[in-house]
Amino acid sequence: MSRLPTRLTAAALAVALGSPLLVQSPAMAAGAAIPTGTAGSAATVTVPTAAVSLSSASSGTVSSAAAVANFGYEISFPKHVRRGGSIVFTVKIRNRKASGQHYVALLGDFPSGFRTIKVISKPRSVKCSVKQRDLSCWITSLDKGDSTTVRIRAWAGSRRSTATVRFGVLATKDPGASLGKLAKKVRLNIKATTRIL
Repeated sequence: MSRLPTRLTAAALAVALGSPLLVQSPAMAAGAAIPTGTAGSAATVTVPTAAVSLSSASSGTVSSAAAVANFGYEISFPKHVRRGGSIVFTVKIRNRKASGQHYVALLGDFPSGFRTIKVISKPRSVKCSVKQRDLSCWITSLDKGDSTTVRIRAWAGSRRSTATVRFGVLATKDPGASLGKLAKKVRLNIKATTRIL
């Protein structure tokens, strides 16, 4: 079965069950990884992510077109860091095609190779929190063509290792959506691997 009929079938099933429709792109589902063997001291990856349409059950409508509207997701970071040093992860999210205002949940899971995590730069409309080594951000006001950037500094521990940070995003048109509830549905399968020397 091709992708379009599969998505339409999923949309019809979601409407029938009164549940939100969640769609992720094949790249997200496969777990896109950032290459670590390329030349240079920094790595960048661009991964398309699918928007998620969360329509209320009372309205009875889930738009499959809105559910597959693409967002762009890009992350930049150094490939190496010395023990005890810090590196900055720059995460950029762009609303490429989805019309209307969207809200995006951005999550990050930092491994034990990092001892401290801090959000160092973000727009005022973005709310972020860090609990231990878990990052969560709520990004608002992403109309079609808009983008936003969040910069996170992570301090490496004292041991040599290879540390893989996992990120995930999920978008919705519902301004009253709960970040906590969305966080449970986000797949953290975009990987950023750094060597701690």
